[in-house]
Amino acid sequence: MIRAIGLGVLVALCACTGSFGDRVHEEFHQAVDGGATPVVHVDNIAGTVRIATWAKPVVNIDATKYGYDASELRSVTISVHREGDGIFVVTTYADGNHTGGVRYRITVPAGASVQVGNIAGSVSVAAVTGNVSVETQAGTIDANLGRVDGDRAIDLRATTGSITLRIARESNATVNAESTVGGFSSDLAGIVESRENVVGVRASGKLGSGTARIALSTTTGSIALRTSE
Repeated sequence: MIRAIGLGVLVALCACTGSFGDRVHEEFHQAVDGGATPVVHVDNIAGTVRIATWAKPVVNIDATKYGYDASELRSVTISVHREGDGIFVVTTYADGNHTGGVRYRITVPAGASVQVGNIAGSVSVAAVTGNVSVETQAGTIDANLGRVDGDRAIDLRATTGSITLRIARESNATVNAESTVGGFSSDLAGIVESRENVVGVRASGKLGSGTARIALSTTTGSIALRTSE
Protein backbone atom coordinates (compact mmCIF):
# COMPACT_ATOMS: atom_id res chain seq x y z
CA MET A 1 0.00 0.00 0.00
CA ILE A 2 1.36 3.42 -0.94
CA ARG A 3 1.46 5.49 2.23
CA ALA A 4 2.56 8.88 1.03
CA ILE A 5 3.53 10.63 -2.15
CA GLY A 6 5.19 14.00 -2.44
CA LEU A 7 6.62 15.19 -5.77
CA GLY A 8 7.60 18.64 -6.82
CA VAL A 9 9.34 21.75 -5.63
CA LEU A 10 11.55 22.76 -8.49
CA VAL A 11 14.61 24.58 -7.20
CA ALA A 12 17.10 26.42 -9.39
CA LEU A 13 20.65 26.00 -8.19
CA CYS A 14 22.65 27.51 -11.00
CA ALA A 15 25.28 29.07 -8.77
CA CYS A 16 25.32 26.45 -6.04
CA THR A 17 26.33 23.33 -7.91
CA GLY A 18 29.64 22.71 -9.54
CA SER A 19 28.30 20.48 -12.30
CA PHE A 20 27.21 21.78 -15.71
CA GLY A 21 24.40 19.21 -15.89
CA ASP A 22 23.25 19.70 -12.29
CA ARG A 23 21.75 23.18 -12.38
CA VAL A 24 18.14 22.49 -11.39
CA HIS A 25 16.72 20.00 -8.89
CA GLU A 26 13.38 18.43 -8.09
CA GLU A 27 12.75 16.49 -4.87
CA PHE A 28 10.79 13.24 -4.67
CA HIS A 29 9.49 11.31 -1.68
CA GLN A 30 7.45 8.15 -1.39
CA ALA A 31 7.00 5.57 1.38
CA VAL A 32 5.66 2.06 0.85
CA ASP A 33 4.61 -0.50 3.46
CA GLY A 34 6.97 -3.39 2.81
CA GLY A 35 6.77 -5.73 5.78
CA ALA A 36 9.89 -7.01 7.52
CA THR A 37 11.55 -8.75 4.54
CA PRO A 38 10.70 -7.04 1.26
CA VAL A 39 12.72 -7.44 -1.93
CA VAL A 40 13.61 -3.94 -3.10
CA HIS A 41 14.51 -3.48 -6.78
CA VAL A 42 16.15 -0.24 -7.94
CA ASP A 43 16.71 0.44 -11.63
CA ASN A 44 18.55 3.71 -12.27
CA ILE A 45 20.26 5.27 -15.28
CA ALA A 46 22.49 8.05 -13.93
CA GLY A 47 23.15 9.16 -10.37
CA THR A 48 24.08 7.65 -7.03
CA VAL A 49 22.06 5.06 -5.12
CA ARG A 50 22.44 4.90 -1.32
CA ILE A 51 20.63 2.21 0.67
CA ALA A 52 20.51 2.12 4.48
CA THR A 53 18.30 0.35 7.03
CA TRP A 54 15.96 1.19 9.89
CA ALA A 55 13.61 -0.65 12.27
CA LYS A 56 10.36 0.26 10.49
CA PRO A 57 8.56 -2.18 8.10
CA VAL A 58 8.51 0.57 5.49
CA VAL A 59 10.59 1.30 2.38
CA ASN A 60 11.26 5.04 2.29
CA ILE A 61 12.39 6.56 -1.01
CA ASP A 62 13.93 10.02 -1.05
CA ALA A 63 15.36 11.14 -4.37
CA THR A 64 16.68 14.22 -6.10
CA LYS A 65 16.13 14.58 -9.82
CA TYR A 66 18.67 16.86 -11.47
CA GLY A 67 19.39 18.29 -14.87
CA TYR A 68 20.62 21.25 -16.86
CA ASP A 69 17.19 22.84 -17.18
CA ALA A 70 13.49 22.26 -16.47
CA SER A 71 12.92 20.36 -19.71
CA GLU A 72 15.52 17.77 -18.69
CA LEU A 73 13.77 17.32 -15.34
CA ARG A 74 10.42 16.79 -17.07
CA SER A 75 11.94 14.00 -19.17
CA VAL A 76 12.98 12.02 -16.06
CA THR A 77 10.29 10.01 -14.27
CA ILE A 78 10.53 8.04 -11.02
CA SER A 79 7.97 5.26 -10.61
CA VAL A 80 7.40 3.15 -7.51
CA HIS A 81 5.12 0.14 -7.36
CA ARG A 82 4.68 -3.06 -5.40
CA GLU A 83 4.20 -6.59 -6.69
CA GLY A 84 3.80 -9.16 -3.90
CA ASP A 85 6.88 -8.92 -1.70
CA GLY A 86 8.71 -6.88 -4.34
CA ILE A 87 8.98 -3.10 -4.31
CA PHE A 88 10.20 -1.62 -7.59
CA VAL A 89 11.83 1.81 -7.94
CA VAL A 90 12.48 2.67 -11.58
CA THR A 91 13.95 5.67 -13.40
CA THR A 92 12.73 6.24 -16.97
CA TYR A 93 13.40 8.88 -19.62
CA ALA A 94 10.87 10.26 -22.09
CA ASP A 95 11.34 10.25 -25.86
CA GLY A 96 14.67 8.44 -25.73
CA ASN A 97 16.29 11.32 -23.87
CA HIS A 98 19.09 10.31 -21.50
CA THR A 99 20.15 13.60 -19.95
CA GLY A 100 19.71 14.50 -16.31
CA GLY A 101 19.67 11.93 -13.54
CA VAL A 102 18.46 10.87 -10.11
CA ARG A 103 20.23 10.54 -6.77
CA TYR A 104 18.45 8.01 -4.54
CA ARG A 105 18.52 7.73 -0.76
CA ILE A 106 16.47 4.67 0.16
CA THR A 107 15.85 3.31 3.65
CA VAL A 108 14.66 -0.30 3.98
CA PRO A 109 13.87 -2.75 6.80
CA ALA A 110 17.04 -4.50 7.98
CA GLY A 111 15.69 -7.87 6.81
CA ALA A 112 15.19 -6.68 3.23
CA SER A 113 16.87 -8.09 0.16
CA VAL A 114 18.16 -5.59 -2.41
CA GLN A 115 18.67 -5.70 -6.17
CA VAL A 116 20.20 -2.59 -7.76
CA GLY A 117 21.05 -1.86 -11.37
CA ASN A 118 22.76 1.48 -12.06
CA ILE A 119 24.27 2.41 -15.40
CA ALA A 120 26.32 5.47 -14.38
CA GLY A 121 26.80 6.19 -10.70
CA SER A 122 28.08 4.71 -7.48
CA VAL A 123 26.05 2.41 -5.22
CA SER A 124 26.35 1.91 -1.47
CA VAL A 125 24.45 -0.60 0.67
CA ALA A 126 24.71 -0.74 4.46
CA ALA A 127 23.39 -3.15 7.13
CA VAL A 128 21.00 -5.12 4.90
CA THR A 129 20.74 -8.74 6.16
CA GLY A 130 19.02 -10.29 3.13
CA ASN A 131 20.40 -11.10 -0.29
CA VAL A 132 22.19 -8.29 -2.12
CA SER A 133 22.72 -7.97 -5.87
CA VAL A 134 24.30 -4.84 -7.35
CA GLU A 135 25.45 -4.16 -10.89
CA THR A 136 26.93 -0.94 -12.28
CA GLN A 137 28.38 -0.12 -15.68
CA ALA A 138 30.33 2.93 -14.54
CA GLY A 139 30.63 3.51 -10.82
CA THR A 140 31.96 2.15 -7.56
CA ILE A 141 30.16 -0.29 -5.27
CA ASP A 142 30.56 -0.11 -1.50
CA ALA A 143 28.69 -2.61 0.71
CA ASN A 144 28.88 -3.14 4.47
CA LEU A 145 26.79 -6.25 5.14
CA GLY A 146 27.69 -7.57 8.57
CA ARG A 147 27.62 -11.32 9.11
CA VAL A 148 27.13 -13.26 5.88
CA ASP A 149 26.04 -16.84 6.50
CA GLY A 150 23.12 -19.26 6.08
CA ASP A 151 21.83 -19.23 2.51
CA ARG A 152 22.53 -15.54 1.82
CA ALA A 153 23.78 -14.59 -1.63
CA ILE A 154 25.90 -11.49 -2.28
CA ASP A 155 26.58 -10.61 -5.92
CA LEU A 156 28.43 -7.36 -6.72
CA ARG A 157 29.45 -6.59 -10.31
CA ALA A 158 31.00 -3.47 -11.85
CA THR A 159 32.07 -2.94 -15.44
CA THR A 160 34.23 0.11 -14.75
CA GLY A 161 34.70 0.85 -11.06
CA SER A 162 36.01 -0.61 -7.84
CA ILE A 163 34.18 -2.87 -5.38
CA THR A 164 34.60 -2.80 -1.60
CA LEU A 165 32.74 -5.36 0.51
CA ARG A 166 32.89 -5.31 4.31
CA ILE A 167 31.61 -8.33 6.26
CA ALA A 168 31.90 -9.66 9.79
CA ARG A 169 34.95 -11.82 10.51
CA GLU A 170 32.72 -14.68 11.75
CA SER A 171 30.95 -14.97 8.38
CA ASN A 172 30.38 -18.37 6.75
CA ALA A 173 30.62 -17.99 2.99
CA THR A 174 32.24 -19.26 -0.18
CA VAL A 175 33.97 -16.38 -1.96
CA ASN A 176 34.72 -16.01 -5.67
CA ALA A 177 36.22 -12.78 -7.00
CA GLU A 178 37.49 -11.82 -10.44
CA SER A 179 38.88 -8.65 -12.02
CA THR A 180 39.85 -8.57 -15.69
CA VAL A 181 41.97 -5.44 -15.19
CA GLY A 182 42.58 -4.70 -11.54
CA GLY A 183 43.84 -5.98 -8.21
CA PHE A 184 42.38 -7.86 -5.26
CA SER A 185 43.02 -7.43 -1.55
CA SER A 186 41.57 -9.07 1.56
CA ASP A 187 42.20 -9.07 5.31
CA LEU A 188 40.19 -12.28 5.78
CA ALA A 189 42.03 -15.58 6.13
CA GLY A 190 41.31 -18.41 3.72
CA ILE A 191 41.10 -16.41 0.47
CA VAL A 192 43.64 -17.53 -2.16
CA GLU A 193 44.63 -15.17 -4.97
CA SER A 194 46.00 -16.09 -8.39
CA ARG A 195 47.00 -13.94 -11.33
CA GLU A 196 44.70 -14.44 -14.31
CA ASN A 197 47.07 -12.62 -16.68
CA VAL A 198 49.43 -9.69 -16.45
CA VAL A 199 46.66 -7.30 -15.41
CA GLY A 200 43.88 -9.56 -14.06
CA VAL A 201 43.30 -11.56 -10.92
CA ARG A 202 41.09 -14.30 -9.48
CA ALA A 203 40.53 -15.04 -5.81
CA SER A 204 38.50 -17.70 -4.04
CA GLY A 205 38.16 -19.41 -0.71
CA LYS A 206 35.88 -20.49 2.10
CA LEU A 207 35.11 -18.57 5.26
CA GLY A 208 33.93 -20.79 8.11
CA SER A 209 31.48 -23.39 6.86
CA GLY A 210 31.12 -21.62 3.50
CA THR A 211 27.32 -21.85 3.39
CA ALA A 212 26.56 -18.41 1.94
CA ARG A 213 27.73 -17.27 -1.50
CA ILE A 214 29.76 -14.14 -2.31
CA ALA A 215 30.56 -13.24 -5.94
CA LEU A 216 32.58 -10.11 -6.76
CA SER A 217 33.42 -9.15 -10.33
CA THR A 218 34.88 -6.16 -12.17
CA THR A 219 36.01 -5.67 -15.73
CA THR A 220 38.19 -2.67 -14.93
CA GLY A 221 38.64 -1.92 -11.24
CA SER A 222 40.00 -3.22 -7.97
CA ILE A 223 38.21 -5.48 -5.49
CA ALA A 224 38.64 -5.25 -1.71
CA LEU A 225 37.20 -7.69 0.85
CA ARG A 226 37.43 -6.34 4.38
CA THR A 227 36.22 -7.10 7.89
CA SER A 228 33.52 -4.77 9.15
CA GLU A 229 34.85 -4.52 12.73
